[in-house]
Amino acid sequence: MRLKLSVVAACLATALTGTAQADVLGVKLGLDLQQNSVSGDLHSTGGDWDDSYQPSGYAAFEHFIPLVPNVMLRYNQQESDGQGSVKADLSNTDLVAYYELLDNGAVELDLGASYRLYSGKLNDGALNQDNLDEGILMGYVRGQVNLIGTGLFVFADGVLASYDDRDISDYKAGLGWELDMLALDLAIKGGYRQHSFDVSDWGTRADLEFSGAFVGVELSF
Repeated sequence: MRLKLSVVAACLATALTGTAQADVLGVKLGLDLQQNSVSGDLHSTGGDWDDSYQPSGYAAFEHFIPLVPNVMLRYNQQESDGQGSVKADLSNTDLVAYYELLDNGAVELDLGASYRLYSGKLNDGALNQDNLDEGILMGYVRGQVNLIGTGLFVFADGVLASYDDRDISDYKAGLGWELDMLALDLAIKGGYRQHSFDVSDWGTRADLEFSGAFVGVELSF
């Protein structure tokens, strides 16, 4: 799953600890496609929301430096049209910093924090149109259980924030299969994702939920 950079790792480790040792740098690139069903209301106005297919892409960088968190950048497109000019766009970008608490081949557990920046528009079809350009700090967790020797795994990850009239969560869970290749690993995933957005005084007033099945691929170097 990781590309060995023996010379660079040895040089950096020598500078940091005084002992030469090789380690690894990991890069993960992923792309998901979700079939979104939308429910809820905007400014207390319900909408007959359209279903749609929405992409999500991410890049994660995992390193060997102690105490410095790993980093993931993820973009999530989530938008839907309702009747008339009603529109809900909760597209957002996550900047995640996390630590690997467990990574023993059978069980993986990451814990950290995400700064999520929303960058959409919300229109209730009347006189209210809100430009959603707000950021929020959220907790982040990811877990994975690997069925050793088969390439199969069960996974779940999510972000969560609940404070100051904001109750936001975004999680996904499912099954996957990983194929070890010479230069990289390929994982195929599928499962369920749900994004709940309930705010009453945060640039807008909305109680919306985007949910549905997704499929995805991930490349690990």
